Amino acid sequence: MAATSSDSAVPEVNTEPKKRTSKFLPLLLILFCAVVIGVGIRHYKDSRPPVVTWEVYFSDADAGDSRHSLEKRLVEKLTTAVSRVDAALYHLDSAPVADGLIKAYRRGVQVRIVTETDNIDEEAIAQLQEAGIPVADDGDSDSYMHHKFIVIDEQYVWTGSYNVTYNGAYKNKNNVIFIDSVPLAYNFTQEFRELFRQMRAEKSSGASVVHPKVTLNDGTQIFTYFSPDNDIISSLLKEIGSAKKSIHFMAFSFTQDALGSAMRNRFESGIHVRGVFEERQISRYSEYEPMKAAGMSVIQDKNRGTMHHKVIVIDEETVITGSYNFSKNAEERNSENLLIIKGNADIAQAYLAEFDRIAR
Repeated sequence: MAATSSDSAVPEVNTEPKKRTSKFLPLLLILFCAVVIGVGIRHYKDSRPPVVTWEVYFSDADAGDSRHSLEKRLVEKLTTAVSRVDAALYHLDSAPVADGLIKAYRRGVQVRIVTETDNIDEEAIAQLQEAGIPVADDGDSDSYMHHKFIVIDEQYVWTGSYNVTYNGAYKNKNNVIFIDSVPLAYNFTQEFRELFRQMRAEKSSGASVVHPKVTLNDGTQIFTYFSPDNDIISSLLKEIGSAKKSIHFMAFSFTQDALGSAMRNRFESGIHVRGVFEERQISRYSEYEPMKAAGMSVIQDKNRGTMHHKVIVIDEETVITGSYNFSKNAEERNSENLLIIKGNADIAQAYLAEFDRIAR
């Protein structure tokens, strides 16, 4: 009995540390996992790209088929679409962009397109229609649906001078600004809806710009205009008149006499004015010769491809950009958009760098 008692006692003494170890190991494992997860979260927060309120892009005719081309950037943006893409595009003949729109549509994104009547027969448009994407054109040969904007998920706006074509991305000089702003996106969504209704012979709601002034998180102020409904030229003249130091402009077409006169007046008042004109758009209606005769520093673009910008930078902090050429037709007949962006020197410097690149 004693031996039996002794044999039974030994296991009791020896198993007690094993029980403590078996309870302690899971605790260590839990603590270790917590540390690993914590380090991983901290690394993720430190390494993920920051949220950017705006981005500015330019085409580069000298870079060839760059992975940073406007075409490839747009395709990348389309991959992020979750619910809706509304695109008002004067000219769409890019197969990769059409493919990106179709892929978005097939994964459940609502995609709608409006385009210019003169460009409705493009193969890329036919591909969109065959996929089931609704496409509307203005049916008006006397004016242009000249927009080049896309709204993604009613939050992101892509706009500028870039026509969605091979030449627009790889041969011509264009700019795009991509902005994260729900109020701004609402403005462009409303413009798209108006165009879509009109092109489908539906009654217009007569909606105006709901958020004429939008302030981004970084303090940037953006003023939105659509022609022919808005009086854009008055706002442009006001901005030119406010210049205190400098005016830089890049103009594909510049035939608006009032705007040209305002710039000459500021030049005569001592404001530094420099401009680049697209060579092939200079005619007897152009403001190039009157400015040149006044002694202003204006040049014709001699680089490869078309200089397609429609940009004015004032005092190195205000940027004016969009689809709006500086012409009477853009003001009174065409469907155009224009943004006046204030209080952001970084955006202004991006456009000034493009000016210097072209003007050198």
